[in-house]
Order: sequence, then C-alpha cells, then structure tokens
Amino acid sequence: MPPLIDLGFYTDPRDLDRMVTGIRRAREIGSFRALAPWRVAELAPGAAVTDDVPLRDYVRLATGSFAHLVGTCAIGTDERAVVDPELRVRGIEGLRIADASVMPSIVAANTNATVLAIAERAAAIIAPPRG
Repeated sequence: MPPLIDLGFYTDPRDLDRMVTGIRRAREIGSFRALAPWRVAELAPGAAVTDDVPLRDYVRLATGSFAHLVGTCAIGTDERAVVDPELRVRGIEGLRIADASVMPSIVAANTNATVLAIAERAAAIIAPPRG
C-alpha cells in the first residue's frame, strides 16, 4: 500500500472558515458594476452554491498546495539527517532520495532548477561519467 501523505490542510477549522469567507468576498467583488463587461458566470462552485456546508466541501475538494514543499528528508552528516551527502537514506540499503525533500530550506527562486541539480548530482553518484 502506498504511504499516505497528509499535509493537514484544514485541520484547524478557522482556516476553512477563512476560505469560505474568501469565496464570499470574491463573489462580492466580482459583482461590482465596474466588472460587468468582463463577468460571465461563476464556473465553480457555481453561484447557486451559497450554504456553508457545500462551500466547505468545495474548498476541501478544489484546493491544495501550490507551494514547493522541501525539507522533509534532511540531508546532512549528523544523526538527525535522513539522507547522507551521497543521497543515501540512512538505515535503508539501496535507497536514495533525489528530490526537493533533501533541501534543508526552500530556495529564493522556483525549486525546479535546484531539483534538477540534485537529480544531476544523483545521476553522477549512481552512474559516474565514463571517460
């Protein structure tokens, strides 16, 4: 069975309340007469959805993380590090991690380039260039 990854979204009900309030505020702003030339119809969840329960259900279904999650498998040389500098998972023979989880903190730019560098490093470790 694959591992369950639960980021804990909306475990605090106040977060869900804020999101529903945000939908209501966006609807209010979208209804301003000044925006009429660009307004067609609400696509989702649809203008007919106004009660808290279905709005909460919509928020749970339609939202997630667009953040660049990093740092869940710390790389390092101390006993708290999950991954060593050769990207090997401590205590599990033959397993390496080569993704954003080994980054100690998020970089100041999009994580894509950094992940590619980690992948290149992993490739060089696993299959060093010939020649």
